Amino acid sequence: MALPTTPKQCVIKIRSLKKQVTAMEQRKKKLAAAAKKKPAKKKVAKKKVVKRKAVKKKVAKKKKKR
Repeated sequence: MALPTTPKQCVIKIRSLKKQVTAMEQRKKKLAAAAKKKPAKKKVAKKKVVKRKAVKKKVAKKKKKR
């Protein structure tokens, strides 16, 4: 990254750096505020208990004798 040589370039560079700093400070504030807040507990939906129907066992058919 080349350093600014003319005064105009210096002014532009200083402005852009100030913008970066303010943006960083705002991000820092947001993160600090988020850290202070207690995280909301997630509601867990209760699973419905499904009762299975009793399955009747099929009786094996006897083979016909010839």
